[in-house]
Amino acid sequence: MNMKREQGFSTLLITVVISLIMALYVFSLLSVELFNSKKTQNIIISQELKSMSASGLQCAVDIILRSGQKPTSINYTTCVDSVITAIQIPATSTYKVTSTATADDAESTMSQLFTSSSMNGVQAAFSSSGTISFEGSHEIDPFEGDRVGTGYNCIAIRSGGKVLVNGTLVTRSPLDQYGHAKIGQDGKTITCNSSHLSGSVKSSADFKSDIIENIKDMDLFKENFAVDRDSWADAKSLFDVFITGSKTKVEIPSGKNGTKTVEILLVNNCSKEINKVVEHNRSELKKSETDKSYEPKLKKYIWITGSCDMTGVDYSRAEKSEASVTVVVKDGLITTNGNMYFHGNVYLFDYAMTNDQLLAAWEKSSLKSIAESFVSLVNAPFFFNGSFETRGAFNLDSPNRKCSVRGSFKPGYSKGKVDYEESRFGKTVMLEGSWHDF
Repeated sequence: MNMKREQGFSTLLITVVISLIMALYVFSLLSVELFNSKKTQNIIISQELKSMSASGLQCAVDIILRSGQKPTSINYTTCVDSVITAIQIPATSTYKVTSTATADDAESTMSQLFTSSSMNGVQAAFSSSGTISFEGSHEIDPFEGDRVGTGYNCIAIRSGGKVLVNGTLVTRSPLDQYGHAKIGQDGKTITCNSSHLSGSVKSSADFKSDIIENIKDMDLFKENFAVDRDSWADAKSLFDVFITGSKTKVEIPSGKNGTKTVEILLVNNCSKEINKVVEHNRSELKKSETDKSYEPKLKKYIWITGSCDMTGVDYSRAEKSEASVTVVVKDGLITTNGNMYFHGNVYLFDYAMTNDQLLAAWEKSSLKSIAESFVSLVNAPFFFNGSFETRGAFNLDSPNRKCSVRGSFKPGYSKGKVDYEESRFGKTVMLEGSWHDF
């Protein structure tokens, strides 16, 4: 009886062990199937996320290339397959656009690098495509240019014509708006190489490589706005403020004791119109200082059509870079009389102004009696008379004419106030081979 009971127990034990082994085998098969199923599901999800990430990035690329704008200034909400982010890589002209698609804990990220096709920008404190005449005593803080050796190849003046000096013109290593020496990225003082530091000059015989004359095929418009001079309308469309002068009929001399009527555009109270923009920007910057989350709505670019007397522009000696403006004056006379501070880029765009229109503009200027003692009015679209301190740049795009500055003029280049590397001008292009799949 005991033997039968032992045999029955042994049989039961064997059956249980076999059943357990079979159950473990079945569980292992199920586990493998579950793993394979999960793996397949993950592969499918991964492929779907990659597809969505790629689709989102392609959407962003299409928008950027179609608009030509900087990637950081674009709204990508129409790219619904993924989240698009865009950053500018510090201290470069390169932008990184990233597309991220997510599902639960899974994620797929792809990116593409872009750069702007307009990286030249302003290349001197004072540039003129024609001849420029300096009457009086002037000091120029130059564009620092490239670093070569321990110093910089500074550029103070560039001209497509002559640089005439009647008095004293001093170029020096660059100072900031407070009169302090500028500091480079290495923490050291920026000093001009001796080859690019004319110092005190009285004639072209004293010029070194920081004052350049007779530059051929000079296209200031392309340097500043990344399109050819004849394509100026493309750049104008990107400006913030447009001011057009009133049509004004003027009688000018013609022949012996005769006159003729010429129609010009004349901006009345031009400096007040510019001051409105300056005050708007100050107000916006003040709001952003009070509320750190507030994004100031700045108006940086002003396009003026017609003659403009800038006397009375209301800047202080020192201003934030964000408060600066670019003022383009197309086909008009620019004048100033008295003391003035300015921050930004003053750009004379003498594109289609006739000699008669320029003479007519002078007939309406209060500076005519002073200017005609120094310049030929028919050939002078720019005349500053007085004491001026500016931070930014002057660009006088007036080929075959002569612009003149009389008095005490202290123009100083300031990268932050004419920084076209971060501007809205110029097309944005992809960097080949930079599409990256994380």
